Amino acid sequence: MRFRPRQRLRTGAEFDTVFKRGARLDGRFFLLVAVPNGRAFDRLGLAVSRRVGGAVERNRARRLLREGFRRLERAGSRGFDLVVVARAPLARHGQAEVDRELRERLLRIRRRAVVAGEAAPPPR
Repeated sequence: MRFRPRQRLRTGAEFDTVFKRGARLDGRFFLLVAVPNGRAFDRLGLAVSRRVGGAVERNRARRLLREGFRRLERAGSRGFDLVVVARAPLARHGQAEVDRELRERLLRIRRRAVVAGEAAPPPR
């Protein structure tokens, strides 16, 4: 399954909207910022700075995060714009750890949105 253009945040304005209006959850590997988007699918934006490491480490971090996002899509995740700001230790860990943290953070964001009445509850 490809990471299609409709699944991406592409403009600076889209990133700004998520950063200004989104709920933030800090984690060991990344900061997750999410806002309901009113669509039937999630969209992902990645922010991987040089603090993460050289080009090889930054590309690995992006691959890990995109694959984690794909796996969430298959699990039925829907309706959020997500921006993931990678931290330095991310590239040194495996896919399972990244998937686990991404899933846990998104579940917490969804619970907050349900309590606030912004989005539908997560699928069971």
